[in-house]
Amino acid sequence: MIKRLIKESKIFGIYKALCKLVPKQYETIKGGLVIEGNYKGRFVKQIVGGGNKVICKGMSSFDGTVIHITGNNNTIIFEDGCSVGPKCSFWAEGSNITIRIGAHTTFTHTVHFCAQEDGLSIEVGEDCMFSNTITVRTSDSHIITGNATGERINPGKSVKIGNHVWIAPKSMVMKGVTVGNNVIIGTNTMVTKDIPDDSLAVGIPAKVVKTNISWHRQATFESSHQKIMQAYLDK
Repeated sequence: MIKRLIKESKIFGIYKALCKLVPKQYETIKGGLVIEGNYKGRFVKQIVGGGNKVICKGMSSFDGTVIHITGNNNTIIFEDGCSVGPKCSFWAEGSNITIRIGAHTTFTHTVHFCAQEDGLSIEVGEDCMFSNTITVRTSDSHIITGNATGERINPGKSVKIGNHVWIAPKSMVMKGVTVGNNVIIGTNTMVTKDIPDDSLAVGIPAKVVKTNISWHRQATFESSHQKIMQAYLDK
């Protein structure tokens, strides 16, 4: 019993020390997060602040999705029919930030959304497909200043991703970018500038290499399998 009390007192001491490191405007923990709506699966909640919401419209599924919030009055919205695979995380660091995920958007695994700085947003349209090991962010996370003026030269900027966008593995979408509708972002691509509708962009930094194209969710092996099965049934 004594050993247990000593252990618990040490944990409480560590907790108090960590609380001192948190900015004062973010100290309110009561009512730190409200999850509204219906969903399948579970969230892992890492919250410092108050008045924050996760809103699930319709029915979406989550596989241990991390909701990491440091700040107040932030909102993360999942429209109907989203599917979020394992090791995905949605961060809001600041206040009055919005992350909105459009209906029927899917995340395979290890996708990280990082919305930092007050009032910024990440907006994703409907029927988007995020593969794996992808990062979307609104900020550089650290301040850069000009030597002549001492003023900041790298302010954060919101990100907007249109409808029916496919982002392939190991890609990054950086601050201030608008990705159009019906776009493919190829593997290992860093998007630093706007991408127009109906295009394929690849490379670091991303360059548009094809236009007037469309993509489809049906996997290539599925069509091959269907042909094999049809040939078998036709015998």
